[in-house]
Amino acid sequence: MTSVRAEIRAISKLKLAEDVHKQKQEEAAMLAEALLDAEVRLGELLKQIPKKQGKRTDLQPPDTAVGKLETKAGVIDDIGFSEKQAERMETLADNKDLVEFVKEEARENGDIPTKTRVLELAAQKKKKGSDDYGGYLNLHIKVCKEFDKIINGIDKFEVTDYRMDALFENFDGATKLNDTVKYIELAREKLLTVITELRKAEKRAKHA
Repeated sequence: MTSVRAEIRAISKLKLAEDVHKQKQEEAAMLAEALLDAEVRLGELLKQIPKKQGKRTDLQPPDTAVGKLETKAGVIDDIGFSEKQAERMETLADNKDLVEFVKEEARENGDIPTKTRVLELAAQKKKKGSDDYGGYLNLHIKVCKEFDKIINGIDKFEVTDYRMDALFENFDGATKLNDTVKYIELAREKLLTVITELRKAEKRAKHA
């Protein structure tokens, strides 16, 4: 009885740890989403700053604070951001649809949405053209889900003598073993084709 109680306590602690982990994961995801939204808003504000102010700066000494603030770069530096940081936030502001996509993608995968992921998609969008990039993202989700389902199914399928004997019992006069083997071989050929095409896609990405 003592050992049973000990097991119950261990299980309870494990369940509590899982619950705490889930809660912290959700909190981290919420904070990451809020941070992305804040950076989008900052990007919108930064985009409103003119690259050059209207006042003449040639009358000011080049190293004075006044002269510095006459340019957008000077304003950005004055508020504590680098030009690269500002550029990234403006990219987020220009791609609100991708920000929402990344947030939704992270929710589905139990992950944390990141600025890096948004910028990565924005770069792809720029390369592929923005006309139907939404359709491309939907295709990306659909294909990845289909592929993961197939690979996970194969990975989880246990192959043992006992299970193969049980499977063999399925083959009778109506279902021929040779016909099924042909389907398996065709599936194997398709998987090999997928590997080949993924290697080609990898090379295209490296040379893009």
